[in-house]
Amino acid sequence: MAMLFSRNAETILELAFSSKNLFSDLIPVERTLLVIGNKNAGKTTLIHKFFDKSEQPKPTLALEYSFARRSGKSLTKDVCHVWELGGGLVFKDLLSVIIEKTRSRRLSVVLVLDLSKPDVLWNTMEILLEELKTRLGNVFDGHDQQIDVKHIEDRKLMSPLPVPLVIVGSKYDVYQNFEPAKKRVLCQCLRYVAQTFGASLFFYAMNDAALVKRSKEIMSHYGFGTPFPKTYVHDSSKPLLVPVGFDCFDKIDDTNEIGCIRSMHKYKNAFASNFKQVAVESGQQSTLNDVDPLNDPNYADPLIDECLKKKQEVRTNVLFFIQRIDNIRCILILFLSST
Repeated sequence: MAMLFSRNAETILELAFSSKNLFSDLIPVERTLLVIGNKNAGKTTLIHKFFDKSEQPKPTLALEYSFARRSGKSLTKDVCHVWELGGGLVFKDLLSVIIEKTRSRRLSVVLVLDLSKPDVLWNTMEILLEELKTRLGNVFDGHDQQIDVKHIEDRKLMSPLPVPLVIVGSKYDVYQNFEPAKKRVLCQCLRYVAQTFGASLFFYAMNDAALVKRSKEIMSHYGFGTPFPKTYVHDSSKPLLVPVGFDCFDKIDDTNEIGCIRSMHKYKNAFASNFKQVAVESGQQSTLNDVDPLNDPNYADPLIDECLKKKQEVRTNVLFFIQRIDNIRCILILFLSST
């Protein structure tokens, strides 16, 4: 009898564990990609390439959401949520909303930088990284992600974000026409930033089939957990591909003088001396004035447009009525003053 109870108990325990494993297999893995960067850097196009969308990308007003499903290890398809922040720096305050909403999911940040416009690249990158660091610190309590760094001595100089970060240099087709000396400086500075923040770094062009394929593999790695491309490229004359943890500060700057302290300030000055930076404030102002969504047919909506038309008519009538009252008031004042 005791033996029967023992066998039944063991069988029930096994069934409990097997049902628990079955239940966990039914839960899809959800990951989130937050795509930010320069205005008109090709963020939407990068997302469309990742999702194999063929339609023409539309300008992103503020926030755009999309998602994709893919068969993974579970019995159900895994989900990749993608949030795109448009407008460059104009809507950076919305970062906190996305980060707060995605804290329970596996969040990765994709920072897209326009290589064809180096005059605004560094300032945009600097502001967005500082904003990210602040917003993520408020949510993740300052705990850094665990990075497998090949060169252990680099750890003391790194300040990784608490979530994975990938830096994308877009419009490589324009960048490759730069002077070799300027390309070396740009690559050196971006590699230093990536190594400091614990980020992967790669260059991309929407019309290059090989680079598009590579970008899809990397986006899939962060969005679905698939393997990262096994190759890496450090040569400034080629499109960079530097996985997180595979770079080294000594390789980035092998001519570093003895006693010269490596710092972000040093590389910022080196970048600015080769690419004169435009004030970000003027860029924000031009962003707000470039396109009026009310006049953009891509965002036309009959119900909203009709409500807006009626509201404008009411406003016009109210203003006209106020003007008439002012005119009557002026006439009464003149009449009373004459009598």
